[in-house]
Amino acid sequence: MISKYPQLFEFIEALLPDNFSQSQVGMSGATTNPRLVAQAVLESPHQWSDYLTSLSGRLTEAERARRLYDQVIVEGARQLHPLWISSRRTLGWLSAQIEGGEDMDERALVARGLQLARLAPNVMIKVPGSEQGYRAIEQLVAKGCSINNTFCFSVSQAAACLKAIHDGRLRAQLQGVSTERARYVISFMIGRLGAQEEFARQASQRRLCLTAADRRWAEILVYQAIQALLRRRPTPARLLLCSLKIDTDVQGREHCWHLQRTGADCTLYTLTPQIIEFLIRSQQQGRPVVPANGWVQVPKRVLNRLMAIPYFNQAYFEGDLAPADFASQPAFITASNDAREGTQRLSAFVQQTGDGAARPVIPPASDAPMEHWS
Repeated sequence: MISKYPQLFEFIEALLPDNFSQSQVGMSGATTNPRLVAQAVLESPHQWSDYLTSLSGRLTEAERARRLYDQVIVEGARQLHPLWISSRRTLGWLSAQIEGGEDMDERALVARGLQLARLAPNVMIKVPGSEQGYRAIEQLVAKGCSINNTFCFSVSQAAACLKAIHDGRLRAQLQGVSTERARYVISFMIGRLGAQEEFARQASQRRLCLTAADRRWAEILVYQAIQALLRRRPTPARLLLCSLKIDTDVQGREHCWHLQRTGADCTLYTLTPQIIEFLIRSQQQGRPVVPANGWVQVPKRVLNRLMAIPYFNQAYFEGDLAPADFASQPAFITASNDAREGTQRLSAFVQQTGDGAARPVIPPASDAPMEHWS
């Protein structure tokens, strides 16, 4: 970034210091998932094939893949640990997703979540927002774990998460387990919500023309509804926006609604390398990007049009999406498929290494090995 934008050295250094694990400005933690773990491995195939070679030959391929996945988490958490200590456990968290969690039952989710939590003290467990996932979150919270609820696309899921955290903390208190140092975030994958074909299909069925702006307004409305929920229910949980998207208007100017029209309440953001460079470009052009300092008013005509579409209502209204249907929501299915693809790519690497022919699979250009919090 510095070589590409040399005149913005100070801005970039503040956002991306050489040793951000020692800095409480700029990046404050990191979140990853099976797809990003796989890419990190495939970008350094020799390093990770050497690691696999060091493992016992008695392990199955599945066990070797799990060891590899865990080791990437350990390395990331180690780099963030100094920040975790210096910030008194406020910053420096690494979110580690339960691979295959979207297909697991409550018992398996809890077991794997505890395994990940034991890897490092600054690991936050990413649990999918399925019906089983929220039951697992309650149990993990009761054991004092920090939680990142991923695959969240609706107010109903956010409400289920708040209930699971509340009930889990009560259980912890009764069992004498401290939750003082635990942290909880709800990851609303905002840019995925409006991108689903089902959204446009339902709009078309009702003879509505769903514009790009309508999709963004729908996402902002759900964000505001989740924040309103957090206001009504006192909770230690915070909202984390991820899957942020950049749009270009008819005049060729770039915008990021997900950053520029949110932020009135306490909001965390997952910044991919693409979003970070967008921030730098905007700074270079004299149009610095900052979150909104107040709630953005959504046009009533847009809200009325969106409320005619069941897909939107299920995301926007608490109770419109039943717990049994959380995992069948279209955006949840898309995110699950992406996670499975990452797990499969990691397994393929392990198999190739076992065959003595490990070669990197070129990852999609849009992927990033690790996403950062700010």
